[in-house]
Amino acid sequence: MPTPALETPAALRAIETSLSRAMTEMPALVLLLGAFGPLLVERAWLREAAPGWIGPGPVVDADRFAQGVFVLADSGFQDMSGHLPGAAARLLPVMARSFPALEPEITVLAAALDSGALSPEALAAAGFGEPVSVPGVSAQTLNFVASELTRPFVERQAQDLAALVKGLPWQQASCPVCGGAPNMSVMRRIRDESEFIQAHGGRRFLRCSSCSTEWTHKRVSCPGCGCEEPEDLLVLRDPARPYERADACKRCKSFLLCLDCGELAEAPDPDVAALTMIALEAQARREGFTPLAEHPWSGL
Repeated sequence: MPTPALETPAALRAIETSLSRAMTEMPALVLLLGAFGPLLVERAWLREAAPGWIGPGPVVDADRFAQGVFVLADSGFQDMSGHLPGAAARLLPVMARSFPALEPEITVLAAALDSGALSPEALAAAGFGEPVSVPGVSAQTLNFVASELTRPFVERQAQDLAALVKGLPWQQASCPVCGGAPNMSVMRRIRDESEFIQAHGGRRFLRCSSCSTEWTHKRVSCPGCGCEEPEDLLVLRDPARPYERADACKRCKSFLLCLDCGELAEAPDPDVAALTMIALEAQARREGFTPLAEHPWSGL
């Protein structure tokens, strides 16, 4: 009897659909989408297969959490180094094809991992920003590759950890799970089930640059410095795509990309949406603003 085909996860379908639509709507970005798209897809497959948080979760003190102490403030993500060789076997060939200029370095890095010259533990450390050196591989390339390899496991663990604090108050502009800075915000219309009404204009969710956790935040405020003065808050937008914008702050000179899903029949995947906003990101940088946190493609 033939084995039934596995159903494609909803998150993966959303990425593939968003990529296809973006390539049709924005032909100027076909090369960029064609490079990062396969990486997003493969990363999603790895996240779906990742084990998540193993065993009891960290004990969350509701009072400390309400005061701004994030879930992993006293520890960190669980060790994922044992999964990285398998992840590298799947992801490195995709990255080598997508980024041919990096292929020689990726080949060297793969050989170092296979030979034991680069241990999985060191690769995981590099993924979390610790200094690791591999001869023939630049620090920038090693950081990029290691971050992409660890991200699926970080995101999967974060999904489990976020459930521990669902419903608890969090007023910070940093991630409630890992403390990371946001690199994007998303506006969504959320039904208030207690009153059967839609939140006016939608709620604003900040998205963590490290683990992709989302949390609600004030609609009109700068996550960088807390500024709420309208004259200091600037919105950069392409009239042809009004649901995409960059929210900039004149006071602290930071900016954050924003996807407004309120009027969209089908919201795109946030990572794909961030890719399509690369022109807005470039505009914000030209005008002297700095992102609160980078995307892998930031500054291209």
